[in-house]
Amino acid sequence: MPSIFKQAPDIQPRLAEDVYDQILSAIIDGQFAPGERLIQEKIATQINISRTPVREALLRLEQEGILELSGRKGFVIRQLSDNEVTELYGVREAIEGYAAFIVAGHRNPEKLAAIQAAVEAEYELSDRNLESEFRCNRHIHRTIVEQADNPVLLDFFDSIWGRSVSLWLFAATRTNPSQTDPDVHRQLLKVLQTGSPEEARTAMAGHVRDGLSQHHKNP
Repeated sequence: MPSIFKQAPDIQPRLAEDVYDQILSAIIDGQFAPGERLIQEKIATQINISRTPVREALLRLEQEGILELSGRKGFVIRQLSDNEVTELYGVREAIEGYAAFIVAGHRNPEKLAAIQAAVEAEYELSDRNLESEFRCNRHIHRTIVEQADNPVLLDFFDSIWGRSVSLWLFAATRTNPSQTDPDVHRQLLKVLQTGSPEEARTAMAGHVRDGLSQHHKNP
């Protein structure tokens, strides 16, 4: 197949990180067909690097639940069952709801401004599609968790949303063009700015549950 990766220079710091980003972007862009194997030798040849950083990147994606082993040296994109989706959303409710509780309790102007900037960026998307909306949505939610200043929450968030890439890919093959309403995040921001911590937790939990309901509406 034609190369879908950029060649890497001979010397580059954080090479495995760059390879990881390229592979993840290719997955999100839909460059791999369902069930298509990702072979480290082929990817290494396309990027013009050794197999070691490619292997590291593929193993990281496997650890995050995005890929799974297929054969001795290949990986495929992992598909989530409906039960796994429900479990992941339940954990998201707990993590992101608690983060919203903390943020609303502190009501720090700088932290709220960071969240507002992430929310407003959603309105400035020039090319609104599944990929751009997924990235923007993830950025908004991660910013909220980040502003809670709890590294453990952020680690859990990153782990869950890594697995959510698989969910997004699965959903992207089954739904019509995205109908995300940016006003939903503005409403959530308003609760973080003016509501009580418990109101913020409830609003975030409800927002996450709405996402699960949307998934179930698109079987």
